[in-house]
Amino acid sequence: MAAALLALAGARPCLAVGSAGAEPFNFLFLDANARPVGMGGAYTALAADENALLYNPAGLGRIASYGATFMHNKYLTGIAQEYAAFVSPQGFGANLNFLDSGDIPRTTYARPAGGLGDAGLSDIAFSAGYGRALGEFLSVGAGRKYIREAIDHTPGDGWALDFGGLYAVPAIRGLTLGLAAQNLGPTVKFEGAHENLPLNVRTGAAYGFNIRGHKSVIALDVTKERSQSARVAVGAESGLWENLALRFGFNSRNDAGIGIAAGFGYQWRGVSIDYAFVPMGELGDAHRVSVTVRWGGVAPSAAKTSAMPAAPDTAPQP
Repeated sequence: MAAALLALAGARPCLAVGSAGAEPFNFLFLDANARPVGMGGAYTALAADENALLYNPAGLGRIASYGATFMHNKYLTGIAQEYAAFVSPQGFGANLNFLDSGDIPRTTYARPAGGLGDAGLSDIAFSAGYGRALGEFLSVGAGRKYIREAIDHTPGDGWALDFGGLYAVPAIRGLTLGLAAQNLGPTVKFEGAHENLPLNVRTGAAYGFNIRGHKSVIALDVTKERSQSARVAVGAESGLWENLALRFGFNSRNDAGIGIAAGFGYQWRGVSIDYAFVPMGELGDAHRVSVTVRWGGVAPSAAKTSAMPAAPDTAPQP
């Protein structure tokens, strides 16, 4: 457990992913839902689904039906993530993201072996937002989130704003560009000090196409945090059969492993079951399983629930 938390923590004792710098609330950078995870988190230009508020709130303006998704993440040793999200074709959405890091032994320089009891670490974020399509090719959106982090019963909380845009390039059918600014807001009080929110800028591109009749998509993301160098994520998805899609990805944020990810998704009558696997080197493997249900609005299908606003008929189903 201690090794896992050290891998997640940056220069201060707060949860993070990869190297997280000195800012609190870095759990916000954990990917959620098995579809984005299986694609390496390259999802800024693909987020026109239940995960829009996590990656790009502009995706809320391209939702075709009501949808809800639920995910469990068995993340490293004793760490668990729970995630749920809801969207509507009217452009509204909400999500809940919770990370429980369990208990770790308290230690001091005088007593490095512990014996002082345990300390708990937990994080939670609740978001709500709205997106709107501005014509056939452009959509914009915004979200507001409440975030709270507790380290050994010492909490810090605050509010943050996200903004985003999606643009389907009319000259290149199937190409979508995305841009999102996340965690905007004032400093928050944490452990007696004022801390910056983990400001993050996401840019992405996705291209949907067919390979011998198989609907496929490739995606690229570049993200830049306030105190970190730029990170790159790439992902690919291909529908082998009508109801089954395979996914592969890479994310340079994964400092614990080699950065690769893989997964698959199966859809049947508006219900999608997705799985993603991320090796984390000596820390073990992370497994995410998510279930997504869609109803009302446009009948759930690969064509209508596509996260490719420019070319819904060429994108694989989630």
